[in-house]
Order: sequence, then structure tokens, then C-alpha cells
Amino acid sequence: MFRLVKYFIKQTLIAFFVKNEKYILQKQIVKNDKILEKIEFEFNEEEFIIFLKSCFIENTQTYVSTIIDTFNQGVVDSCSHSKYKELGINLDNIKILCLKDYSIFIGLYELNTFQKEMKKFNVDFIFSPYLLIDIHKSKTKNSIYILITDSFVVVLIYEDGIKPKYSNIYQFKIDEENTLENDSVDDTLSEDIENIDLVDDIEELDDIEDLDEDIESSLDDMDEVNIDNNENIDDIVEVKNEIETLDFIKNSIKDYYENYSDNFLEYGYLFYDTEISNKLISNIENETFLEIKSEKIDILSAINELALKEIDV
Repeated sequence: MFRLVKYFIKQTLIAFFVKNEKYILQKQIVKNDKILEKIEFEFNEEEFIIFLKSCFIENTQTYVSTIIDTFNQGVVDSCSHSKYKELGINLDNIKILCLKDYSIFIGLYELNTFQKEMKKFNVDFIFSPYLLIDIHKSKTKNSIYILITDSFVVVLIYEDGIKPKYSNIYQFKIDEENTLENDSVDDTLSEDIENIDLVDDIEELDDIEDLDEDIESSLDDMDEVNIDNNENIDDIVEVKNEIETLDFIKNSIKDYYENYSDNFLEYGYLFYDTEISNKLISNIENETFLEIKSEKIDILSAINELALKEIDV
């Protein structure tokens, strides 16, 4: 009966995330699981709330969705509570979402805090970034999946092509004042370079030599241009994020081998919804010894796709 009703009724799907205090969103008009219209917007908070009200007035079948990128979340290749206890995960402090072949957990405090923040937007669905990878995965064995956005990086490793064995998430640090002094830029980048644990022996330094040269070149350029120029700041942040991304991916793989499995990875997949350099992809391949298949995906479309699956249940 529900399927018959859906054939005649249009649904409005709204996916959004926040970037630099702006609400980036996509509105889809869907009928019988077919997208009739897709439009993207960028609003401040007040404009976003007004827009949502207009959508609900226009169509009561409106569903609002977003993602929560807190680092206190992960996956377990089982829904069994005994498996969680075996891994040393306190069941009292988490919320568990049991899926068909595995489960996702998230810290209760982070989830409750986020839900309170989202209440003013009448959010129907809050998704984990891990699900954004799951709907794009292939059924290849022993594969690492990487999702890179402007705000975070996600690693998900599958051993059987069906359920993930390992998960990890990294959030980029945000400059709250949105300005950087020349000295602070230099100190921050120098500190990051010194702290990067990318090498186990001196020979591996060659693998990241080119990336280091990019950083030095960017720093040299800072002496020749006005640091207040936002484009220059963006360039520095991009290089810094790529260094952090490479470090995070390598450390995740190291953690996987040391604590989760001795099965060697055979395939690598990289999804991204932000601009990334070919140099970064090359360095990931050099550091992981894997051929990386990369694909740009639309995060907002993926969120709406997840919402539509929930509505169809």
C-alpha cells in the first residue's frame, strides 16, 4: 500500500552540512524514487530556517538530513554486545545502529549534543560518514576506502567486501578567526611537519620529498605576497590538510595491521567531494603500496540517497 501511495506523492529531500558558518544544502523533489528536480543552495542560519519552513509549507512530505562527523564513532563487524565488550567499548556511553552485516556506534554525549543543535532544523535523519562510503563500496576483498572532504577524512577497511573490519575518522582543525599571521602559519606548518610519523626508516623520506618541497615553496611564497589575501591562506591550509591526510591514512593502516588483522590490503579506493591534488593521490599510492582508484562523489546527493532508503523501509 505504501509503495502505491509513493507512486502518486512527491517527496522533498533536503540534505545539508555546515561549512564556514554557511549551510550548504541540496533540495531534491522525488516521485516514485525518481529525482524530478535537484537544486543546491548556500544560506546563513536565518535564511536556512526560513527556507525550510517554506519547504514544509509547500510539501508536508519533506525530509531533512545531515551527517555527524564527530571522531567518537566507528564500526564493529558484528551487532553482538559481547563483541563490543571484547573490544573494550563501554556500552553505556554509546548509541549502536545495527545494520545487516555490521554495526555503527557513536558516543551518546556527542550524539545528544548534535541532536539538540539540529532540533531547530527539524532534522529527520542524522547519518554517519561511514555510510557515505558504504553505499559506494565494491565487493572486492581486503580493500581500504578513503573519503576526503573539506572537514574530515574517513578510513574504512573491508576484508570480505561485505562488512568493514576497521574504521577511523580525522577532523581537520578549524581556524576560528579565519585569519593567520605569517609567524603562526610558519610555526604551525613546521610543527606539523616535525610531528608527522610517516617514516619507519630513512629511505622512506624519498616518498614524501616532493610534498615537503610543495610546503617549502608555499612558505617561500608567503614572503612575497600579502598574508591577508584569503587565496594565499587557502593554499597554505590545503597543503597542510594534505600532509595531515597522508599521515592519518598511513597511521590508520599501521593500526589496522597491528591491532585488527594480518590480511594484506589488495585494493584502494578514494572518494572525495573537495579539490585534491594528483600529488596527494600519488603519495597515498607510494605510502600504501596500492593502486588507488579515485572518484569524485557528491556528498549531498549521497545523504539524500541514504534518506530515501530510510523512507522506503
